[in-house]
Amino acid sequence: EDSGGPDWLNIAKNAFETSTSYLDTNMRRQWDDNLRHFFGRHASGSKYLTTAYKYKSKTFRNKTRSAIRNNEAAGAAAFFSNQDVVSVEPQNPDDPIQVASARVNQELLAYRLDKTIPWFVTCMGALQDTQTVGAVFSKQDWVYEERESYQLVTDDQDIPVLDDDGKPTIATSREIVKDHPRITLYPVENVRIDPGADWANPVDSSPYVILLN
Repeated sequence: EDSGGPDWLNIAKNAFETSTSYLDTNMRRQWDDNLRHFFGRHASGSKYLTTAYKYKSKTFRNKTRSAIRNNEAAGAAAFFSNQDVVSVEPQNPDDPIQVASARVNQELLAYRLDKTIPWFVTCMGALQDTQTVGAVFSKQDWVYEERESYQLVTDDQDIPVLDDDGKPTIATSREIVKDHPRITLYPVENVRIDPGADWANPVDSSPYVILLN
């Protein structure tokens, strides 16, 4: 029965098909060539993959991977050369409240980036994606999970306490299992946005964002 509202299933289907068609037509070929170069392979349209060059040398001097590795080393030095993972400074160093707030925030960020977020791996992975395909997508969210546990309530003599209906009383408690931030890197080919989105602010300007798992 048609309720008169938007056909969300059809809208989502059209958004996915339109964005995928644009991606396949304009970007996938270049991304594929970039990845092939990174892994030391010739581009898909290279003459070395034709029948005429079947028995000729296919030696590939991997300058692309070497250049990206050098940039990764420079990035690691820029991000992780200091002992502190992050540095937070007050806007007004003469304000004691701002100074104290900066210290607290620095300790909190340092703990998260060291204990709950694999910051080095995340940062280097994002840098490699950017160097290889020209873009990187990440999703930031907070992971929170609780677990319920049940325990029989007993008195001092270890005898079950009965409720008004004469049934044993069960105490319910909640335990926090996960409570931390999370950064997830998505392969660029697994993200769909509107082709007409603003290149300077693609996610916010796109009417939809589709993430493929």
